[in-house]
Amino acid sequence: MRPRKAETDKLVDKCGVLYWKWQELLDKNEDDVESERQGNKRMGRPPVPLKTLRQRAEVAYNEKLAELREHEKHLGREEIPEAEIIEKGERLREKGPGRPGISETGRKFRHLRRKLKHMEDAMAAIDDTASPVYDGLGRPAMSSRERVQYYQRDIDAIKKDIENELSKMSSADRTKILLDNARIDRSDLNKKLKKEPENTMAIQALVDKLDSEISALEHQLEEEGQASKPFVQAPLITQVVRSQREYSPAVSELIRKLESQLIVTTPPAELTLESLEKYKAEVALANEINSAIVSQIDALKSF
Repeated sequence: MRPRKAETDKLVDKCGVLYWKWQELLDKNEDDVESERQGNKRMGRPPVPLKTLRQRAEVAYNEKLAELREHEKHLGREEIPEAEIIEKGERLREKGPGRPGISETGRKFRHLRRKLKHMEDAMAAIDDTASPVYDGLGRPAMSSRERVQYYQRDIDAIKKDIENELSKMSSADRTKILLDNARIDRSDLNKKLKKEPENTMAIQALVDKLDSEISALEHQLEEEGQASKPFVQAPLITQVVRSQREYSPAVSELIRKLESQLIVTTPPAELTLESLEKYKAEVALANEINSAIVSQIDALKSF
């Protein structure tokens, strides 16, 4: 078990991190802050002014530094030089303690899931007979159908950004991102399964589909390792258990013909969201057909 970190070390780390957060804000301008915002920038709460963010960061650093000095005084030890604190903070900024932060692509996937949930809620609220009432204050409310169209435009834009990011990645990095998000989707569905028992069959079908997808991506990631390789084929039902038993020529010929009908899908040369979805659909269909063929072969062998 890893030993607990001393309270002094925790305060030093926190001071160093807060210092560099403050410095990053000093280096930014209003255009940088605006460009980091996601979604429709005309909606929602207006951003906090950069001047206020800088003041907050400076106050947070000074308060944490004062807490460190008070702790050092309580322990009766010499003060750690501020330059040493800043240097350690810079190392933490490069490496970071604990789990690595979410990537930009992962953040976009999270944003996409949020938008999909909003659109799902908007679609559930569609009522052709209802129309929003305008009371003369602020912007007129959108109808439920207009809201769905609005979210759909946002979703299309986010998907396009994700595809652009994925196209710049190596095959291994791309697979890891898709695997991480498939696991998140499965976790969300399992939570939904507990909250919506009336939709158990539909949700469970999606969970099973994601299980197969995750297994395929895990297998691919193992094959790729750290190298960049083409998308490898997902597991298919194409294996027939060989038997030592001898069959009549007629039965052997039937088995041979059935085995020749087993489908082996071809993975996409270039991995995108669309090509991956298409490939997964092809694998699912091939597995369904191959399973039926294997069952027929097993039935023939049982006679």
